[in-house]
Amino acid sequence: MPFPRALVPVHTFLINRVATLFVGFTGVADVEHVGRRSGRAHHTPVRAYRRGDTVVVAVNFGRRSDWVRNIEAGGGCRMRLGSRLLRLSAPRLVPIGEGVAHLPPVVGFVLRRLVRTRECLCLSVVGATVVGRFASRSTAFADPPGARS
Repeated sequence: MPFPRALVPVHTFLINRVATLFVGFTGVADVEHVGRRSGRAHHTPVRAYRRGDTVVVAVNFGRRSDWVRNIEAGGGCRMRLGSRLLRLSAPRLVPIGEGVAHLPPVVGFVLRRLVRTRECLCLSVVGATVVGRFASRSTAFADPPGARS
């Protein structure tokens, strides 16, 4: 059963804001994606794991989540994971069985058996910049001088 519509703003406002306090620790990442209709930058906290040039994010609330649809429509996103700001591209939804190959075994078990996640979003790393573990969002996601918008 989906969340009642009245609770969605509370989740977005409260829980997501609290979750962003943990960005940089325990696999919590801050994803910056551009809205499909608004063109505005949005930030969503997610659990993400990197193995080599691949980042895997569990899609716990399904492929119809706005952040997933925004990343697919935009062809990529930026993500602050640990002390790095990653530029990601080539998003593809894969079944959880394929996605857990890139995750720590205990995380894969929890996603499959307890959370019952069905899909993961796999993204390719096309660039990485060190921003520091304690960088603020405005500092971490600031475009470098001379960058195109």
